[in-house]
Amino acid sequence: MLNKSIIGMIHLKPMPTSSKSRHSIDEITEFALKDLATLEEAGIEYAIVENVFDKPYSTEMNLELIVAYTHIFTILQKHTKIELGVNIHATSGVEEMVIASLCGAKFIRAESFVEYRHTMSGLLTPMSAKLTRKRRELDSDVKIFADVNVKESRAVYDQTIEEAIADALVAEADAIIVTGLETGKPPVPAEIKELKKVTQDCPLLIGSGVSEENIGELMEFADGAIIGSSIKEDGLISHPVSLERVKKLLDQMN
Repeated sequence: MLNKSIIGMIHLKPMPTSSKSRHSIDEITEFALKDLATLEEAGIEYAIVENVFDKPYSTEMNLELIVAYTHIFTILQKHTKIELGVNIHATSGVEEMVIASLCGAKFIRAESFVEYRHTMSGLLTPMSAKLTRKRRELDSDVKIFADVNVKESRAVYDQTIEEAIADALVAEADAIIVTGLETGKPPVPAEIKELKKVTQDCPLLIGSGVSEENIGELMEFADGAIIGSSIKEDGLISHPVSLERVKKLLDQMN
């Protein structure tokens, strides 16, 4: 895994616990299954299931969200050969690890692994200590894909991205994710080259902004990329996954 791998996104409609919720849990699941089927038909081997439309995200997880997400995730797992990862916003690393470990997922995405980050939802705090201990407690082999300098947030304390990566590696991250400042905004290729020198043997993933136009350049030094908005119809995150867009993007990898 993660040898120039493309990780697709299953963006769940607003969950029943969200203020924006307009769909039943069955309807949310059906939307997700359609996107999942499209990704699989296109040849995607990995995907993350994310409650992206639940903004403002809660910094305190509630039981209802965890139950609803687990219900949907379990159904998706049964209907695909794609290896799925767990991502629940915003400070839910322990819950992600529990769901992934019990439901047979391969990895989770941890947005605030070793950093304090300020967001519109509040303060994100480092989750690495509790998260890695929970993994050990569960005797789990679920991998932790850890963001550094995560998009749509600001650092609370001054720290270079290189320092954050070094901390994440010490804290047992299995892969490092770097992003642009906003969803859909890519990091700079020259930066990817330099950051790969820091991660060394640990996979470096690009977490935002990768498209058909720039994937070749960005993936020269990265080990993989997480693709969301650019493979949706019209390039809009709220639209369904486009089979044509996914295939065109994957063609650039050959």
